[in-house]
This record gives sequence, structure tokens and C-alpha cells, in this order.
Amino acid sequence: MRIASFNIEKNGGSSTLEKKAQVDFFISKCCSNKEWNVDLLFLCEVHSAQVNNYASNLAEIYPSYRVAAFAGGYSNAYIVMVSEFAQIEICSQGKLFGLNRDLIAIAATGVNGYTGYVFLAHFKSGQNGLTKSQLKSCTALGGHWVVTGDMNLDYANVGQVETAGLAYECWGGQQTHAKGGILDWVLASADVKVTTIDITGLANEFDMSGPDHRPILFDVSS
Repeated sequence: MRIASFNIEKNGGSSTLEKKAQVDFFISKCCSNKEWNVDLLFLCEVHSAQVNNYASNLAEIYPSYRVAAFAGGYSNAYIVMVSEFAQIEICSQGKLFGLNRDLIAIAATGVNGYTGYVFLAHFKSGQNGLTKSQLKSCTALGGHWVVTGDMNLDYANVGQVETAGLAYECWGGQQTHAKGGILDWVLASADVKVTTIDITGLANEFDMSGPDHRPILFDVSS
């Protein structure tokens, strides 16, 4: 199952052309059957005032994907796009503890070699106990699971999270946030195989001058 995630930093009608171009380029690469053939695309930090129009527009451009929008705080809405041909169920698991943001749960059944859960969120900013608690709480169940999104915990500090999961970063050690650090990565149960897709050749395109994060792309199988 191929998964992509990008914190698009409030991309919308009032955004700069550079920001719009980077986001549109990434979505096109993900959702065009001539490119990456992504099964699940997660966009976070969508401006809440824009999210419904944004989702409608994406559904019109990419009819082979189901598009779901989830409200959050002022600039923390989500958009989830899944292939209409895949057996994927999307639901909200309620708000993250301490934040007005949803935790999205994805149940996948036999999607390109993966059966299990995928949890998606924009976790609490800062290297603090609340961020670690949120990550721990959504990985407490058994079975196959994957967590990704804007993790907001530096990959270097993953050992501080009390979970049996294994962590994977997708940019060959390069930072994924303009202010430094690797904040966008993958946490998965030990029995899930994660294969990161190397998109470091697009470092100039995703230079964090538009959205202040870099996107990630990876495959999972169980």
C-alpha cells in the first residue's frame, strides 16, 4: 500500500503562487496513474475556511479518488484522498487529547499487500510530553498499524516514545521542516514492512520555501 503525507501549511486561495505550485505538483504526482499511484494521500494544516472548497476541487480533478475533509482548529483541517478501487474505510477517531484536531483512522483490507490500520494526524507541536502521549495512545492496539502525518516530534527523539513500533524517515537524513529537524516520518508496528520511496531528487522542488515542510512517500505491507 502506497501512502503519501504533506503538511501544506494553510494552502488556499490567498497563498503564494510558489506554495500553490508545490502542493499542486505533489498531489498530481501522487494521484496521476502515470506517476506514483498513491493509494492514500494525507494533507494536513489545510485552512479550515478553505477545506470544503478545496476538497470539492480535488474530487473534480481526480475522479478516481474518494476525497474526505475533516475540520480542525483555525488552520488544521485535513484532507484524505484514497483510491476508489481500494478497500479502504476512513473514519475519525475523535479529537487528539489536548488539541482541537482529529485523529483519522484508516482501515485497509488487502490494499497492495497491506491489511491493517493507518492513523493520520497533525500532532502537537513541540518536543513535549503531550506530543509523545498522543503518539503512544494511537499505537496502543495490537495487530498491524502505521502512524504518519506531521509527527511534530523530531525523528532523533523517537526513542522517547513508549511504543513497540519502529520508526522510519524518508529523506535520507535531511530535515523536513524549514526550522530544522525531521518532523515528518513513519511509525509502524514491528510486523509491518515499511519501504520508504526516495524522493530526495525533488529536494529543489520541495525546498520548504512554500509549505514549510517536506512531503513523504512510502510503501507498507503486512
